Amino acid sequence: MRKRRIRTNNHPSQNLDSFLDILTNTVGVLMFIGLFVSLLAVEAGTIIRTPLRAETNKKPYFFEVRNNQIFQVSDPKLDSAVERTLTTLPNCKIPEIPQNIPSYLYNFYIEEIEKYELCISNRNSLLQRFNYNNEYYSMNFTNDGSLKYEAKISALGENKNQLRDKNSKFNGTLKQLNPNVNYIAFIVRPDSFEAFRVAREKAWSLGYEVGWEPIPDDQMLLFGSGGRSIGVQ
Repeated sequence: MRKRRIRTNNHPSQNLDSFLDILTNTVGVLMFIGLFVSLLAVEAGTIIRTPLRAETNKKPYFFEVRNNQIFQVSDPKLDSAVERTLTTLPNCKIPEIPQNIPSYLYNFYIEEIEKYELCISNRNSLLQRFNYNNEYYSMNFTNDGSLKYEAKISALGENKNQLRDKNSKFNGTLKQLNPNVNYIAFIVRPDSFEAFRVAREKAWSLGYEVGWEPIPDDQMLLFGSGGRSIGVQ
């Protein structure tokens, strides 16, 4: 009786170690991504995003904060003086010059341009004569029609400790204003955030909306012909 021979496979067996390593790494990455997405989904429901600037119909009342003291910028008497000056200025109308000027009208349009330039020159001269002073600033117009505020060296504002006093000038000004009509706008120098925070808390406690704008120490305080815009935050 013959014995049955068992065939043996002489081909080497396949090594799956590399495949298992790749599979393990892939699963690990997918688990990490899933965990990260889950954390984002949880936080998305709890984070409240507040806008940096909000529109308002209220009128701003400005204060500058420098040397860790607060100075009142808005001045109703200044507004009246500026308005009186502006009403005395000549109305300089820009001449409408057609693209193709007939030769017989050339001199006419040259005269119109000269009249306009003379009007602007007179207007600028009147603006440059304007000068207004109060306790904190000396105000003048620049050549481009902006109102420039030069701080008086001798002027003293209120520091953070004085601002906490219920009888402070700042507190008195806020009580004269109306939080339904006005909001408080701060122009803040880099060295004055401590005083700014105290003043902001005081304004908030009296029901005012607040906006603020940081400016460098060496930047001149200017208000353009259309005023200055600081939205509430």
